[in-house]
Amino acid sequence: MTSIATQLTRRSVNICTDSCCRPMGQMACGECGVIAGFAEQTDMAISRRLFDLGFAEGVQVELVRRAPLRDPVMFRIGSSQMLLRTEEANRILVRIS
Repeated sequence: MTSIATQLTRRSVNICTDSCCRPMGQMACGECGVIAGFAEQTDMAISRRLFDLGFAEGVQVELVRRAPLRDPVMFRIGSSQMLLRTEEANRILVRIS
């Protein structure tokens, strides 16, 4: 079983305290990164929902496009594309690859 599948079965949300990570909502269009975890000061219910949607540690994510007023933001995760509010995207921390 892969580490992502293991995390999903345990349903554990990881808090990232690494200083080299930045919020996913601050990525540039076309930029790719790997999810490192969630910010500490976030509401865990929302973080859990994002995790259940596939935003888990170790998953590669790409910012595809932004709406004209910069909200919402479209991300590609695997073969799926998802729209998130910038506020929600900023709860997820990524390492840029």
